[in-house]
Amino acid sequence: MNKSRFLEFVDNYILKMFTGSEIIGEELSSPRDNCVAQGDAGSIKIKFSRSDPYRIIVKRAQPFKNFEIHLVKSIIEEMGKVISIKTREDYIKGLENLIIEKAICKSLTNSTSNTLGLLLNMLAYWGQRTYEGKHMSLGFVVTKKKMGAKTNPTLHISKFLKKDFSVLLTDGESSFMEISGDGYISDYVYYSKIVDDRLYAPYKHLKLATLSSGAKVGVCLTEEGDILIFKEKSLLFAKRAGAWVCYSHEEIVGKLSEHAGEYEDVRSAIYLSALDTSFNRTGGCIVHVNSSESKNVLKHIDESDVHQKDAYDFIQQYKIDQSFFANLDENTREIPSFEKFLMEDKNSKTATLIKLIAGRKFQDLDRKFRQELLAIDGATVIDYDGTVLAVGAIIKIEAGSSGGGRLAAAKTLSNYGISIKISNDGSMQGFKMDKNKLRVRTLFVL
Repeated sequence: MNKSRFLEFVDNYILKMFTGSEIIGEELSSPRDNCVAQGDAGSIKIKFSRSDPYRIIVKRAQPFKNFEIHLVKSIIEEMGKVISIKTREDYIKGLENLIIEKAICKSLTNSTSNTLGLLLNMLAYWGQRTYEGKHMSLGFVVTKKKMGAKTNPTLHISKFLKKDFSVLLTDGESSFMEISGDGYISDYVYYSKIVDDRLYAPYKHLKLATLSSGAKVGVCLTEEGDILIFKEKSLLFAKRAGAWVCYSHEEIVGKLSEHAGEYEDVRSAIYLSALDTSFNRTGGCIVHVNSSESKNVLKHIDESDVHQKDAYDFIQQYKIDQSFFANLDENTREIPSFEKFLMEDKNSKTATLIKLIAGRKFQDLDRKFRQELLAIDGATVIDYDGTVLAVGAIIKIEAGSSGGGRLAAAKTLSNYGISIKISNDGSMQGFKMDKNKLRVRTLFVL
């Protein structure tokens, strides 16, 4: 594979798979060097074949983990196998997603990678089908134990999952089928226990994530056609809109603050709620405000949307200060107190939410409740320490903003902290103002 083609492959698949990664340069390489190796400061060095005289250097803020390096090695190896049989270039491009999929399976487990690959193929089959007009949600736990060649062949997933009744035996959220390492249905699992809601997994799939520990791998197909893979109690991979993404949760959480290490509980809660909103397909917009911008962000929010008395008072005073043509009577008009203001019928949404939140910080709210808050049309604005400043706020967009309303709001709010825009199709984008270049920078895309 020539250099330009290899760089295209890395850009299209490896960089997009690992959030925040970028090519930062290259180095000379000899045939003695491995095709994939750990670099300085947590980077990775990659080349396609041993004979290549260079290795490109890929880096992100968080060091690459061992399993991620192993995954990249698997991708390069699988691509090499296809190239070695002199397959036509147009065929190679068509096979690239399958190459990524096979490498993912190998990176998760060597002993059951073939079974895992077959299961993904069968779920892709059901992702294109319906049962009585309905798209189905299915969940599985793949184990290492083997059933053996004498097992009834009709229990093998290659046959079982072609039968319509098979999709009625699991809902993918609380009930699952256990699959042996050699591909046979081995058990039914109903999981009703209370789970740890701090796991890096979508809220409705927390139970499957909990089961996916040790040698077990959790796999599910959602009603929207997404295929999710769980390992070590976390969402690790997802195939959405036909492309695979590796979820580097700690990497993203680390970006959601103006200073590393600050308010990690707030950042984690914001990210988990954005993840829940993404997989719930409701869309949303949320911002984590920098400590120095708590007042400035209020200039884009109407007083009817704020949840704090001091924020309400600030907005009222700001409006007076901005009224250049206001006469003395208008400037000195009586402004209702925050308590009286909330009694007005038009402010019932804010009054209700203030009652339900009851003064708690965002990170202290139930995770399901946080998901429901983000589903309310408008932006959710969280102060640096987790104080809820606004929910469902209609943002006053800066002049010249482009894109849809939610995207424009996210970019406007990025002037004051880290903003996340979640589309109704489930895609997530994080934004931050680059103060050196005075432009909005995209932090991550999932």
